[in-house]
Amino acid sequence: MGNPFVNLLTFDIGGTHIKYGFVSDTGVVGDTWVADTEGKRGAEFVLNRLLELAAPLVEARRPDGIAVSSLGLIDPLTGFVTAAAEAIPDYVGTSPLQVLADAFNLPVAVENDVNCVALAEGWRGAAQGVGNYIALTVGTGIGGGIVIDHRLYRGHRAAAGEWGYMRIADKLWEDHASMRGLIDAARAATGQTLDGRAIFAAHDGGDPVLRQVVDDWLTLLATGIANLIYALNPQRVVIGGGIASRGQRFHDEIESRINECLLPDFRDMSEIALATAGNHAGMIGAVRNWLTAKRLF
Repeated sequence: MGNPFVNLLTFDIGGTHIKYGFVSDTGVVGDTWVADTEGKRGAEFVLNRLLELAAPLVEARRPDGIAVSSLGLIDPLTGFVTAAAEAIPDYVGTSPLQVLADAFNLPVAVENDVNCVALAEGWRGAAQGVGNYIALTVGTGIGGGIVIDHRLYRGHRAAAGEWGYMRIADKLWEDHASMRGLIDAARAATGQTLDGRAIFAAHDGGDPVLRQVVDDWLTLLATGIANLIYALNPQRVVIGGGIASRGQRFHDEIESRINECLLPDFRDMSEIALATAGNHAGMIGAVRNWLTAKRLF
């Protein structure tokens, strides 16, 4: 498990917010803060903001290293952002790892944010003790991470798990099966812009139009997950994002739909679980990645 006194300054860089704070090598979250990313101001601004946030904490707390979870595809060795980081103009081609390491002379590790969530679920969440699992986040889009034999699988160019771009019935999956897709479908059906809570409340209350919208959405989401089960044969599928707050009801709904999509021999072969690593999953997973990269796991 590594030195129990290792304490890491940790950043989770999202398109809207930067979460940051301290996490121990046992996954215990200490002091945390949140800052606006202001990503539209560009990569140079965001990287300078990281340095400004880190400097007083490095000086005061003397962390053993810096662990980073970030949007975008990340080269695990160099920390360079290689693709899929539209929320921060000019972020592709930069290396938060190099910027932080040069500034503070500390060991730094950087990993894609959804991969970090997957690592957190295996370490402190719904996939503890499971060697082969996938973790999906269903939010504005649909992303995920793959763990095989307890190790993160990144793929040839660190782009594995970008299954939101799959096409199902000529539909880009994340455009229609994400929460954004659900809201768009509800708007098209009702002429109203409703958030997810309002849509599900109407569905649960028996609204015939929104019951159909949600039913169609669940079927499309389940179809994509069933395809992933066929391709990867995971022991467990962990589903996170805002939809997980619906709890057991959503679990039962999506599990039932997935089984309807699967051939009989595949039904119940993969367990369906809701994410439990919590709001700081990105930070927790970043620490797990740092410890693995530095061979402390």
